[in-house]
Amino acid sequence: RVVLVTGGAQGIGEACARRFAHEGAKLVIADVADARGRALARELGGTYMHCDVGDKADVDAIVELALATHGRIDILINNAGISAVADFLDVSEEDFDEVLRVNLKGAFLMGQAVARAMAQAGGGSIVNMSSVNGVLAIPDIASYNGSKGGINQLTRAMALALADHGIRVNAVAPGTILTPFH
Repeated sequence: RVVLVTGGAQGIGEACARRFAHEGAKLVIADVADARGRALARELGGTYMHCDVGDKADVDAIVELALATHGRIDILINNAGISAVADFLDVSEEDFDEVLRVNLKGAFLMGQAVARAMAQAGGGSIVNMSSVNGVLAIPDIASYNGSKGGINQLTRAMALALADHGIRVNAVAPGTILTPFH
């Protein structure tokens, strides 16, 4: 299988990449943490590319790389995400926009680009990384809570829209996990 993991250089994304490598998958790792991403790709025998998932040009480039390298993408782990911690009254518009740009828009852009390739190939699987914070609110991460609630609805819409193309779409909603998350 060919697996594309966003936010794959550390934390949950790295754990996913390691597990898929252990299972014999061909890996394409996307992240903005270039040194960590390149090192992990070398270690696991995969491919790394710098990719800001909120930027359509970056998304298109990594999908093109994966297709040029492996001919297909079987699985997308839509994991890239950020958070901004602040009291609700102090959340800046810039921080709010950036969290939604990476977490929600990024999942949409990557999911759409990969789903187009999967539809042409006859199917695949997309796993969107949500969070318990998609349904349980923590007051000092309002933008993160909103982005993960959006992921839940985006996942439902994608699952319905892509089922006829043989593409299965699910979300995983982990609780708190000790990772170097920012």
